[in-house]
Parts: sequence; C-alpha cells; structure tokens
Amino acid sequence: MDAGVKGIADHLEEVWSSLLDEVASVDDRLFQWRPGPQFNSIAILLRHLAGSQRWWIGEAIGGVPSHRVRETEFAHDEPPRAEVLKAVEDARALARRVLADLTIQDLQAETAVAVTRGRPERRPSKLWALLHYLEHLGYHRGQILLLRNLGRAALSGAPAPGAGAPAR
Repeated sequence: MDAGVKGIADHLEEVWSSLLDEVASVDDRLFQWRPGPQFNSIAILLRHLAGSQRWWIGEAIGGVPSHRVRETEFAHDEPPRAEVLKAVEDARALARRVLADLTIQDLQAETAVAVTRGRPERRPSKLWALLHYLEHLGYHRGQILLLRNLGRAALSGAPAPGAGAPAR
C-alpha cells in the first residue's frame, strides 16, 4: 500500500477501533437510547456511519455501488446491535479492499460518481472524498460519545456530567 494512503487508512482504522471500543460496554438499552424523539441513538448513528462509509469510500472512491438510501439510515427504529455492528464491519472491510491498492496519485482523480447535490453536481477528488469521510466519522464519533455519557446519566437517574455546574 502506498505510504500516503496507508497513513490515512491507518487513521481511519484507529478512529473506528477507538469508537467501537468506547461503545463495546454500552448495554442494549443505552445503545438504543435517545434524549428525545427527534434525536438519534448510538445505534442509528453507527448505522449511518456504515452507510456513509460504503458511499464515500466504497462508491465515490472505489466505484462499488452502495445502493444507499440515506433516509433509511435515520429511521427512528431500534436496529439490533448485531445488525448494526455487522454493517459497520462490512463497511470497514469494503474500505480496506478499496484503499488497499490505491496510491496518493490515484486519489487525485475525480470521484467515481457525482457526490454533491445542487447544480451543477460536482466530482471532487477521491482524496477530498476520503478526507471528507474522515471528518464525518469524527463528527459523529463525538455525538456518539456524548450520547453515551448523557444516556448513562439519564438511565441511572444521576445528573448528567456537569449538570448544575455554575456558568462561567
């Protein structure tokens, strides 16, 4: 694997591994917990990240059709943990396959599909798409960790961390 792509791929693996380690001890009740009806759960966000990774890395970079229906990723249901974690692992495996033989030079090419809505649609570089997905993963990682902490407090009846602290 090209050294530049390897560095990015290694970072992608580290972020995923860290996130999955953080939620491994979360029980099923907390895995599905939402602070309100309009919010997402850890399960929903992980399902979305799997779909997003299949789209950005699998399809936009690798040309592998994702058959993604983004809206269904955000259905306010309670997807089973095993199903969500399998989707995550499948998306990670796809990303590994797609990135395995790429070079930084390959990532300078346009994405395999148009990736933005609007007129005109655009086809940024594959490197842009990969960095965009990494940012997206980090964004939702923060949300998931916040949900985990808030949910633990809410489900235990304890005040949320920092609740009642004086404003500064």
